[in-house]
Amino acid sequence: MQINKQDVVAVVLGGPSSEAEISRVTGGAIANALREKGYNAKELELDRRGGCILSYNGGKIIDCKTGETLVQHEFPPELIDPVCTFARYWNVMPLTYDAKGIVTEDAANPYVGEEARINKIPARQVENLPAEIQWPINKLLLVGDPVDMPHVEELMQQKFAGKLSIYRSAPFFIETMPLGVEKSASLALLLKNMGLGPENLMACGDGWNDLPMIRYAGMGVAMGNAVPEVKQAAKYVTADNEHDGVGLAVEKFILEDPQ
Repeated sequence: MQINKQDVVAVVLGGPSSEAEISRVTGGAIANALREKGYNAKELELDRRGGCILSYNGGKIIDCKTGETLVQHEFPPELIDPVCTFARYWNVMPLTYDAKGIVTEDAANPYVGEEARINKIPARQVENLPAEIQWPINKLLLVGDPVDMPHVEELMQQKFAGKLSIYRSAPFFIETMPLGVEKSASLALLLKNMGLGPENLMACGDGWNDLPMIRYAGMGVAMGNAVPEVKQAAKYVTADNEHDGVGLAVEKFILEDPQ
């Protein structure tokens, strides 16, 4: 679908989720980039107009207008302590999220700090993360030295095979999710409910956890800072996260007149 410059480009800016700040920051950057190009970019008031937010790699889908949780894949409570124990043994730090931000056992850890910086949310330190978690969580993120993480990921895949979905999203991040959770599955569900298919979807990503989504989308776009595997799978490579890559992709594939 092509949209003329006179039309409005709607950008999702957050919603009722503990990952809402991520959406706000990303959406704001896209909107600003499009305004600079002469497009009429406006906030899409999803709580009033309707829409959905997918968070935690698709582990949770929220209807922003009603506040209803449409899909909720909860992390198995019985695996929280084993995952945290495994992480401590291999000198990586587990963290999760509450309504205010990150919850972890070492808020001063530089890779915890990187997660806080990326998402512009605070980190709260607790003595014992499994004991602290008294609410349903959707994922545990393990953070650590990029040199060690491929080996740690391999060991985790072996130890928790058939119990969790495990993949790296960055050289220093390992996502541990309920079994079967990944972005393309949630997007497929939403598209089906809207009467659409993957040919109607443009998806942008940069990490290993984005690979299924990039392959699924009719137009898979890799960020300029994406890992090589994502760039190889994508149909197009845009600018990086720091240089309006998503906004430029929206401009090229949605806003520009077809050649």
